[in-house]
Amino acid sequence: MKTLLVNCYLRDAEARLIYYRQMIEPYSQIVETELSALNPDFDLHNYNAIIFTGSQWMISEVEPPEPVKAFIRSLNILTLGICFGHQLIARAFGANVVRGELIERDEPIKIVQPWQIFAGFSGELVMRESHQEFVTLESVRAIGLEIGAVSRSCSVEAIRHPCRPIYGVQFHPERSGKFGAAFFANFYSLINPSN
Repeated sequence: MKTLLVNCYLRDAEARLIYYRQMIEPYSQIVETELSALNPDFDLHNYNAIIFTGSQWMISEVEPPEPVKAFIRSLNILTLGICFGHQLIARAFGANVVRGELIERDEPIKIVQPWQIFAGFSGELVMRESHQEFVTLESVRAIGLEIGAVSRSCSVEAIRHPCRPIYGVQFHPERSGKFGAAFFANFYSLINPSN
């Protein structure tokens, strides 16, 4: 099994990528690439999953490049966007990303849809939050992405494409201990063994 880990960080990437690697390595080989390398012609033939990392990038200030957004819109393999990656996926499909209060804490996340990615969690889980931007609820509803989780600080904690295996989460499962580890186990359970 092979995962494309898309490094979206603008600085201090190596220290942050350690957490992603620790969560992914029990399930998959990892190939890393930079966000700027992505475009609709990027060859995904040998990959089973894609994970987009967090970032210091503020989408409300700097629009992601169109080739990157076109790449995301073309995806049809298991995909997970985390924090910035979640916002990037939502933006690629037309949702709005706005700046708000800086959130830096562990946050109870309420599950509102029984997706397989939340299997084993009893309605609520505690995950690390570290963000200042968020995807607006109205825009997510307008473009037809599904909402799977909410929190006190964010009305769109998890999204899913209605027809393709594309997910995004505002929280940081890679820095959320046992809850994060269980979340990654659920994510990798979604991969079809025949792929």
